[in-house]
Formats: sequence, C-alpha cells, structure tokens
Amino acid sequence: MIKGYKGRELKLGDKVRVYRNLNVGCWSVLAMSGQYKGKVVAHLDSVSIREVEFIVSTAGRARVLERKVKSVHAYAQGFFESTDVKPMHSSCLVVTYDPYKYGYFYKVDNESCELTEVQELNFGSGKAYMTQELAA
Repeated sequence: MIKGYKGRELKLGDKVRVYRNLNVGCWSVLAMSGQYKGKVVAHLDSVSIREVEFIVSTAGRARVLERKVKSVHAYAQGFFESTDVKPMHSSCLVVTYDPYKYGYFYKVDNESCELTEVQELNFGSGKAYMTQELAA
C-alpha cells in the first residue's frame, strides 16, 4: 500500500486512471474504485498498470481544440501494478497522445496505429511505454 496525495491510499490491484500532470511534472493517479473513487490518490515519478484501456473524451478534446488550452481529458485506465518500473530500453515502444494531431493514443513509431488497449503500460522519465512483446 502507498500513502499518496493528501494521505489517500493506493493498493495493488486498485482500478486507476493515469495521466501526465504538466503542472506537477509527474504522473497523476486517479482512483476509479473504492473510498477515493474520482479523486487523485498519488503523484508518482513512475507507475505500472495492467489490463490497460485508453480513454479519450471527445468533448474534452473538442474544448482543447477550440480554446487552445490543455486540460485533462485523456487517460490510460487499468489496474495498479507497481511503482517499481524497469528502465525504458531499446525494445520498448513509446505510447503518446496529442490532441492536436489525433483523437487517440498511438505508438510514436507508428502514428496511424490507434491503440485501444494493451496488457501492460509503464510510465517513467516523462514517457509511457510498453515492451514490443506486449505490443504484438
């Protein structure tokens, strides 16, 4: 168990949403179940989640495109696995989202490949990545 933001708890297996927090400079973890559902439970430098689904709010993206002001509207949702993330290496595929380019998450090396789900996603060093074995 991790004592996180404002003393909130994060446990192995908790359903969460992860997004890049540009203001704090880390990854924010939002609880999707339990006592803190809908609240940020942690700000972490690295985190790993499994059974990942990518979520983009089309209305949120439309607001960003209209106003040209970033706001949180895209997440990777899954089950909390660890804060002990292995360093990224050459066999890793970087995953990203850019509302000004596309309305979906994609691999940096193949922007036309829309990602909807992956088995595991790691966040660290300002990037989200998966191993090539998991991308098949």
